[in-house]
Amino acid sequence: MLRRRTVLLRGAAAAVAASVGVVGAQAPVVTDNTLAPWRPARAPKLDAIELLTAQRRTLADFAGQPLLVNFWASWCGPCRVEMPTLNALVTRLGPSHGLKFIAVNHGEMPERVQRFLGEVPIAGTVLLDRSQAVFKVWGGRGLPATFVFDAMGLPRVWAEGERDWSAPALVAALQPVIAR
Repeated sequence: MLRRRTVLLRGAAAAVAASVGVVGAQAPVVTDNTLAPWRPARAPKLDAIELLTAQRRTLADFAGQPLLVNFWASWCGPCRVEMPTLNALVTRLGPSHGLKFIAVNHGEMPERVQRFLGEVPIAGTVLLDRSQAVFKVWGGRGLPATFVFDAMGLPRVWAEGERDWSAPALVAALQPVIAR
């Protein structure tokens, strides 16, 4: 009886871990594709280097337009899976809503980021957070993490963990946030 109970408990624990997508220290994979309200007292600081130009960029550089900021890394499996759906979202909603996309790489060397972009292009501005300080300031705990600002520059919603940004329910939830 005790052995059977142990086997059942281990099986249940494995099923729970698999259902939420626990992978190392990363955030669990989210399968419901929801967005959470995000209301910091003020917009967090963004100070990172643009990969292509090596110029320092801040949130002020993107003022006046809705903005999607995604933190990712090339070693993050869920980030790799999520990125094409983020690209598709920006391609779909960018022209009609003015949505801009910033992909902030979390702590990697520029050469490694360039190799990743050869495999998985990004339809936005790629910034480097080599010190990994920006992600902490924003309150991120696991990759990928995506933060959305409205056209007035106000923080509105966020998502931690992999999302399918092409899911109709997620697109519908995002549209009023980024509407001009």
